[in-house]
Amino acid sequence: MKRDTVMAGYYIFYFAAVGIYVPFLPLFLAHSNLNTLEIGFLMSVGPFAGIFAQAVWGIQADRRRRHKEFLLLALALTAIICFSLSFGKGFISFAVLLLFYAFTNSPITPLSDALVLNTLEERKGYGKIRRWGSCGFAITAALGGLIFTYLDLAWFGVVEGVILIVSILWARLLPNPRKIVPAGSSLPAIPSSFLSVVRTPNLIIFFTVTFLFMAPYNAYTVFFGWHLQELGASRWWIGFGWTIAALSEMIVFSMGTMWLKRFNPQQLIVLAGVIFTFRWIGYSQIQDYRVILVLQFTQCLSFALFYLAGVEYLNSLLPAYVQGSAQSAFNAVSFGISAIVGTIGAGWLIRVGEVQLMYRVSALLTVIGIILVLLFLKSDKIFNT
Repeated sequence: MKRDTVMAGYYIFYFAAVGIYVPFLPLFLAHSNLNTLEIGFLMSVGPFAGIFAQAVWGIQADRRRRHKEFLLLALALTAIICFSLSFGKGFISFAVLLLFYAFTNSPITPLSDALVLNTLEERKGYGKIRRWGSCGFAITAALGGLIFTYLDLAWFGVVEGVILIVSILWARLLPNPRKIVPAGSSLPAIPSSFLSVVRTPNLIIFFTVTFLFMAPYNAYTVFFGWHLQELGASRWWIGFGWTIAALSEMIVFSMGTMWLKRFNPQQLIVLAGVIFTFRWIGYSQIQDYRVILVLQFTQCLSFALFYLAGVEYLNSLLPAYVQGSAQSAFNAVSFGISAIVGTIGAGWLIRVGEVQLMYRVSALLTVIGIILVLLFLKSDKIFNT
């Protein structure tokens, strides 16, 4: 089997599991008789643990040159925890399980990205591989809406666990590049902590922009289903909305290689920020969930474009031997720090105002991020390769 086919297949199966987790975990927790305050807290516990977990896993994988082995271990542990979710009873047990889930699941995406980036001969081809992850997400988001219309949500963890088992079997076929530097050459020191990756000015600005873009996005991912339910949408429509978003991502990931050759990452980040801004403004004004579903197509030029450009920005600044740490840091800010602040902040804004207020604040934060990119974000290499 061809190397690119193996990597594409892995992304399909892993993100198929994500396609169950993201849309349906909040609904599963609500089905388990947790109130909105408890759900909001639980949705922030995972990202908090993930901040530290990604740094630990990424650094250890870089030091030992064993990204594939660490990836397989993380997948296996996450699958076990998923099955355990079906036995959760009450707030405390779910808090413990989701804490462990975050510790094992949060490093999977950065480890996967680092493994793929270190395997590809042309790293700008990452998008063509990653697009298949969006395909996997789209399939299970749509099927999940249909499945959980007839299957009790108590089976949520079992469904995700089974998909993860399949992804583990496929991940065993992944290439395992360990010789990231030429034989006989000296290997520069690998950063020993999360802070050593982010303390340089360029990366501080980049991660600040990431926070300003992704805090609103994480708020949206948690409250999107709730928002549609408030507008009268069924679980099937909620799953279909996520499917639209995931399928639209494939456009950017398919054409990303061409765009990255014509434009630098900073320009693409600005474009993504502009689309994000108009997207949040649209969500704040529209009251018909069917029209909101149409706006889900903007996922491709907002989140997908930003994620692709962010991975490439780090790839252009940093050598291969620290990509695990760098991508872990990117994911920790994107889905850790940003998720904590975005989720808690959004919950408070909705409580004191309404969901429209959440989206208006999201648009404002995104505009600030755009300004920072235009004024300060540079592309000077940080380490010598």
